[in-house]
Amino acid sequence: MKKKIAVCANGWSPDVLAKAMEGFEAYADEKDLDIYVFLSFASYSVHRHTMQGELNVYNLCDLNDYDGIIVFSNLLNSNETAEEICMAAKEKGVPLISIGMEFDGVTSLCVNNEEGMRELVTHLIEEHGVKEIFYMGGTDTHVDSNDRLRITRTVLEEHGLELKEKQIGYGKWSNRRTIAALNILLENNKKLPDAIVCANDIMALSVCTELNKRGINIPEDVIVTGFDDIASADIFYPAITTVKQDYAYVARKACELIYENESKEDFVQIKVPTRAVIAESCGCRPSECEHRRQDYCKHSYQRNSDNNLLEQNERELRKTLSEASDYSELRERLRNHYLDNHQFEGSAFYIVFDPEYLEKVNVNEEDLCADSLSGELDVLVALRDGKLVDVEHVDAKKLIPAYEKQPGERHIFYILPLHYYQYNYGYAVFTDKPYVLNDAMMFPYLEKLQQSVRLLRANLRLQQIYDKDALTGVYNRMGYENKALPLYQASLENMTPMTVMFIDINSMKSINDQYGHDEGDNAIRMVSASISERLEEDWIAVRYGGDEFLAIVPECDEKKAAQVTADITNRLKERCEKRGLPYELTASIGYVTTDPVNRREATLEEYVREADDLMYKIKKEMHEADK
Repeated sequence: MKKKIAVCANGWSPDVLAKAMEGFEAYADEKDLDIYVFLSFASYSVHRHTMQGELNVYNLCDLNDYDGIIVFSNLLNSNETAEEICMAAKEKGVPLISIGMEFDGVTSLCVNNEEGMRELVTHLIEEHGVKEIFYMGGTDTHVDSNDRLRITRTVLEEHGLELKEKQIGYGKWSNRRTIAALNILLENNKKLPDAIVCANDIMALSVCTELNKRGINIPEDVIVTGFDDIASADIFYPAITTVKQDYAYVARKACELIYENESKEDFVQIKVPTRAVIAESCGCRPSECEHRRQDYCKHSYQRNSDNNLLEQNERELRKTLSEASDYSELRERLRNHYLDNHQFEGSAFYIVFDPEYLEKVNVNEEDLCADSLSGELDVLVALRDGKLVDVEHVDAKKLIPAYEKQPGERHIFYILPLHYYQYNYGYAVFTDKPYVLNDAMMFPYLEKLQQSVRLLRANLRLQQIYDKDALTGVYNRMGYENKALPLYQASLENMTPMTVMFIDINSMKSINDQYGHDEGDNAIRMVSASISERLEEDWIAVRYGGDEFLAIVPECDEKKAAQVTADITNRLKERCEKRGLPYELTASIGYVTTDPVNRREATLEEYVREADDLMYKIKKEMHEADK
């Protein structure tokens, strides 16, 4: 037994998720399990590429690595993705529970829409005399939305009433889309109905807010109801009449089916009870509504204070990332930031990254990023109990850096994608009870982090354009200032010698005069390529002038410098022979090795001039030998 369960969920249902986590956590405590929650913020209201980038987080779930997988199929905001995950798990023989949608041969826990919805609509008709209803659905393909529509229509018909097609709209489970759908309903019907029945509380809250703006009072002018019994609907005024489903029970039952079902090859389909929650938006005045609002207000100051601190931390994060000059500095700045600011991420927090995304900034995202991250990834941040963990890399299949489950140790990990549109370059992990899980704060938190990374990538790309020579791709004089000077300063601090090479193409004027400037440019590229090919990772090549180059070689003594010089000369010769040039292409190389002990006051420019002088002597001797 692996003692771990995977959960695929959507962050736009924070109240559902929070209730479900109560059930998961209680069962995990009893059985010593870890819960891995793969969490996306896929939404029907965003661009399809952004949605795909969110949905790609489920590709991080290696089905074979878990005792079972639980899919909130009705909440992923992608029926296709839910079915793909379920069918993949079924094919591999992994114990699987689908919450919300039924698939052939898959055990499912589905909401019994019949009970709660029938109770709610019957209450509207029999207690409040409702005769005409508008129905605000989620989408016309969503199983729960259509089920709740069917029940609403059936109860109306049982009372001799009718729900016409023009009285049905779809708000796609979101705020702005609901307002647009409401406007269409009002235009098509010319007058308000007695009640607007919404397929979830989010849309009910949107309807109430929009009607209030128009001077329409709830419930005096029109009744509004929802479904889900989320916290925001509970403390809203008027509190929303809705339908409650016990997701804590659902989550625990799902775990029991994975671990305690003796005939695991069989599948069952279970309907989860629901009940109507009668509140103020239908005209009833239960006393508990006011009690819940009072309780909410008692904690409002602390909540606002925490939110303000979180926003302050996010602003500081954007600032510190915007000032990073390269990938290595990004890592250092991120670690320092989270070491000082880690109140909201949970008991542990990780940022895992594909390093190529910021190291190869001149390569387009589609050529760097795949649907699924794989192989070894960089760990930018690994924070546990307020302390940094010294870990540099993690295998994408392992997910949690340097974590090995110990007996009695139990965690809930929330894995969320980092992406730009559909291009995924990493993921973040929050642990146990992160504050940002409340009220969908995780989405703006990650969105700001991703925007900062994207801005940094754009800045690094501009910096490369600014620092690099367009013809050769090596650094230009500005790159020399930004890269070579810090290397020289480091050599002084570390008391290690470095070599400065000055490289000049021989007879460049003759090549241009006889063969044209295009061939001259080709000669410059060939010399540049011969230099770059020999240089190692931390060495620097600079196009210092038209046909002049520098090579800055850290931790290099005289012996190694002589070998590098010979290697560059030989590589250039091989290139010329392979190309079959109609002219001889050579370069003169002069070099000096710095002395950080006895010449600490010397500048890098002084060494450049000395290398230039030595190069000139070599060039002069070569010309005299050719005469």
